[in-house]
Amino acid sequence: MYKWPEGRVIRIVCFIVAAVIATDIGWGAAYPDIHTYLGDPKLNILLRGIFYSLATLAVIVFALVAVGFKPASVDFLIEVEQEMIKVEWPTKNLVRNTFIIAIVIVVVAGLIFLVNSALFALLVDGVKTMGGWL
Repeated sequence: MYKWPEGRVIRIVCFIVAAVIATDIGWGAAYPDIHTYLGDPKLNILLRGIFYSLATLAVIVFALVAVGFKPASVDFLIEVEQEMIKVEWPTKNLVRNTFIIAIVIVVVAGLIFLVNSALFALLVDGVKTMGGWL
């Protein structure tokens, strides 16, 4: 493989992501057919399962070839790994503040929902007492 020792971590991560995507493709495509014919096994299901398995395998092999053998892809992934080392990740203080902001957003959204529901109930009651159209 082209420059295997360099960028090994990012290649493995990309391969795992490709494997997860391929598995999702295979499962998502085959599951409805298997579920539909669960009580009545047919040769059609077997053929579809084989097709989806081969398609999934093809995606994994393509990902391995794209990540492992193409110099441009490998150089890009090596550069990504080098840049990710330079990233300054958030501190605990930033994570805590983000969590507090998320809680405040949920509380404010809940208050807006309650006020909106109360005003809608008042509007419906008012229209009903006036003999309106609701």
